[in-house]
Amino acid sequence: MKLTSELSVRAIKHGIFITRYTTKTSLVRNIQRKEGNCPCFRTDDREYCEGGCEWEDDCKNCLIAAWKR
Repeated sequence: MKLTSELSVRAIKHGIFITRYTTKTSLVRNIQRKEGNCPCFRTDDREYCEGGCEWEDDCKNCLIAAWKR
C-alpha cells in the first residue's frame, strides 16, 4: 500500500520516523497514538469503534477475524 504525501507529512509533524518499509497501517496507528486516540486502525479493537474516524472507510473494508464472524 503506497503512503500518501499528506499522511507522510502528518506523521513527520508528529515526529514519527518513516522508512521505505513503513506500512500505511502502522503509520496510521502511530498517528492515532500521537493524537491520543486508540490505535485501532485495522485491528480487532475496531469492534468497539465509535465511528467518525477519518480512516473509517479504509478500516471498515478489511477482513474481520474468523473468531468474530
